Amino acid sequence: MEISNDIRTATLALVESMKNDATIRLYLNARDAVEADPEASALQNQLFELYENLISRQQQGERLSDEDIQAFNSLRYQVRVHPLVAQRENALIQIKPYLAQIADEISNALGIDYTTLADPQCSGGCS
Repeated sequence: MEISNDIRTATLALVESMKNDATIRLYLNARDAVEADPEASALQNQLFELYENLISRQQQGERLSDEDIQAFNSLRYQVRVHPLVAQRENALIQIKPYLAQIADEISNALGIDYTTLADPQCSGGCS
């Protein structure tokens, strides 16, 4: 599907406007701080890797031990309470209503719920 120049221009203007919004900037700065901090990013990566490992093992029919689950929950807690991660998550909570409002405005302008267009599971059409 080819995108018209009008849509491309409007999209770029929306992106720039969002980048300059104070609430969005707080989130982007918090996200960047997590990525730049070796401890926070290492903890987060460790959690993602452990999660993927546990899911893979479960999908192969393995029953996870209480120790496996405890290790995951402990690491998840460490990540969640890390000051930079907590700051990023708080900033994300602040922007979610703003993003929902933007989605509503886009949907109103298009005359359809645009979020269904962005859902790969709905490529054939969702109702």
